[in-house]
Amino acid sequence: MTKNSDYEHMLFYFAYKTFINAADEIIEQSGMNRQHHRFLFFINKLPGITTKQLLKVLEISKQGSHSTLKTLKAKDLIYEQPAPDDRRVKQLFVTDTGAELVTKLNSAQNKLMQEVFDQYGNDWYDIMGKLAEYREGFQDIKPLIDRDGHT
Repeated sequence: MTKNSDYEHMLFYFAYKTFINAADEIIEQSGMNRQHHRFLFFINKLPGITTKQLLKVLEISKQGSHSTLKTLKAKDLIYEQPAPDDRRVKQLFVTDTGAELVTKLNSAQNKLMQEVFDQYGNDWYDIMGKLAEYREGFQDIKPLIDRDGHT
């Protein structure tokens, strides 16, 4: 880390925005948002996860999940079924359509990261800087700092 951690924070912020934007554009074409993507991602990776477990993983409240789950079910991206050991507990699974969408979303992010790694290797500053450069706001602060994060 450099002596100016504000620089690292800015790099990370703008790089993260670029990373999530790669999938946001795709999910928005389906009339959904980032929360739908997060739900799909974890339901796909953890088939049979319960709603309670999912909320814990995502660190959100039950109220915050209802409409997202409803939308994912209505779009036939997920389904629920009773747990074999306790029929009151509902387990969540992605449908084939949901799995295809997750693959498409992940592919966009994987492609972006692979391009950056191929071009810049493993240097954290180079990777974060390249991802940050995609953001318009980063262009406004870039002249204020040099590579080492000193203003």
